[in-house]
Amino acid sequence: MAERQAVAYLGEAHPLASVARDRCRSVHPLTRRRVSGVACGRCWEFAIRADERVVVELDLPAEPVADPDLVDEVAVERAVDGEAVRLSKAERRAALLRLIDRGLLPSQAGDRLGMSGASVQAVLADGEVAA
Repeated sequence: MAERQAVAYLGEAHPLASVARDRCRSVHPLTRRRVSGVACGRCWEFAIRADERVVVELDLPAEPVADPDLVDEVAVERAVDGEAVRLSKAERRAALLRLIDRGLLPSQAGDRLGMSGASVQAVLADGEVAA
């Protein structure tokens, strides 16, 4: 039972999945047994321990609190370039406004970002994104 929970936890949704996957592919390219298809146990452990070291060395909180107004500029730029990226409300707003500034109509910008017409109108009306 505990092993199944660990496998579910160490999946694609884990914040360190890309770190573990990239390391496993470069260090163990022939490994076929990967936890949740992402990385071997050693690479998961490497990624998690490295992350813990950074938290300790930089005196960061163990469980950071997300700032809903924080905008990841890289994610916004990727979305603006047409990549399917999960964005926060603040990031969707930034991406929409950036696309409009580049000359797209609001409906075209919304289509590129996968936003409904109601969401686009909400951003333009009062800065909030409809659900």
